[in-house]
Amino acid sequence: MKSALDRNPPRPNAGPGFPARVLRLVKSAPERRAIASGEADAVIDPANGKVFLLPGVQQALNDDQARVRSLLALSSDWRWEQDEFYRFVSHTDTASGSSGIYDESIIGKPLWDLRFDNMQEVDWDTHRRQLEWRATFRDLELRCTDRAGEVHWVSISGEPTFDERDQFKGYRGTMRDITPRKQSEALEQISREKIAERTRREQRVEQLPGKGPARGVVSRKNLAERRREERLLGKVAKGNPIANILLAALPRKDYKSLLAGLEPVTLTYGEVLCEPGEPITHVYFPNDCLVSLLTTVEDHHALEVGLVGREGMVGISLALGTGVSSVRALVQGTGTAMRMNAALFRKEFRKSLPLQGELYRFIHAELAQARQTAACNRFHRVEARLARWLLMTRDRVRSAQFLLTHAFLADMLGVRRVGVSLAAGALQRRKLISYTRGKITILDRKGLEAASCGCYGIIKDL
Repeated sequence: MKSALDRNPPRPNAGPGFPARVLRLVKSAPERRAIASGEADAVIDPANGKVFLLPGVQQALNDDQARVRSLLALSSDWRWEQDEFYRFVSHTDTASGSSGIYDESIIGKPLWDLRFDNMQEVDWDTHRRQLEWRATFRDLELRCTDRAGEVHWVSISGEPTFDERDQFKGYRGTMRDITPRKQSEALEQISREKIAERTRREQRVEQLPGKGPARGVVSRKNLAERRREERLLGKVAKGNPIANILLAALPRKDYKSLLAGLEPVTLTYGEVLCEPGEPITHVYFPNDCLVSLLTTVEDHHALEVGLVGREGMVGISLALGTGVSSVRALVQGTGTAMRMNAALFRKEFRKSLPLQGELYRFIHAELAQARQTAACNRFHRVEARLARWLLMTRDRVRSAQFLLTHAFLADMLGVRRVGVSLAAGALQRRKLISYTRGKITILDRKGLEAASCGCYGIIKDL
């Protein structure tokens, strides 16, 4: 039985003339009756020992191989192979067959010569011993920083391969992008540290009698604790890739007040955060996810009227005194966000003038974006509108690669699916984007800006 990691399983002998070949090999009537009744799976040529699968078995084998390839594409983002010296010889996207984002410098090198920075030499020694023992390894988590300064995490698994003489040939395996999960874990760690620090401070205060000593404890907080708190809060204030820009713009005091009621969550592609006419239960401050705001007509037609990423907040109606949503908030890009209960948000909003100011500026930008988008959809070509939308998406998720279906793009742009296909095909022929099975990769950002209408620049500068 071939492993699911085998990219090119050997093809059984079949093709034009196959039935005639079988008839030449099968002479007796009992053998032919066995084939006709389905009791035989294959025929062996005694002259050379070759095995010929019968058509039904051949089709079943092809179906099984297709199923395995489909399951492989669902369970991983890339597959790879290494030679007997543990150097990469191939690295391929499981869905599209194209090279993955780490392929630019991976071929010809072992893992420990790549730019993964979370492994010490002793960790690599342990991994090399695993390889020397020809052991299967699973879920080795590695971190790297790309040329744009963005952090990525991958999980890699592999198994050894051998030839027909049982000689070691190398390793082959799969790789998954786990960046959203690692970012969510980082946010959870920040939240746990804040809770633990607040608990220790409250315990120290409770041990002292009267308000005077308590005030003294707070004022005499040691320097090490102050620096630790500043580093913790600075992860947002200094523009960390997982931070929401709106929150980062708040003064330290106002952000600290909000932080106690914020919780990190992971939002997944296709998740609906609120529906038109329904009460808003939570607000969301995206870190690296993307949320589309849709207006619906007759319950099944939808058109995008807004796009929210790390620059803003979902549930903005609460800041205007309305507790009911007027749009559908649909998660377009998986990632992390900070969530707050609606009642607690109202309380914090009323007492924080800086938060009010930031949200009012965001509301102004959202209204201007909606007006510009409406004009763009009315007067500009689909190709230019698609380029504008892809650039807006890239700015918010800070990634040149994301998942988008034809149906979703048609709703976003207010056109039929065939219009999206033609526009995406035109951009792909100009080598501005790559579009395969719903996965879009921006190949030439400057070229895409040139293909976009002027609306992108207007919305970007809001």
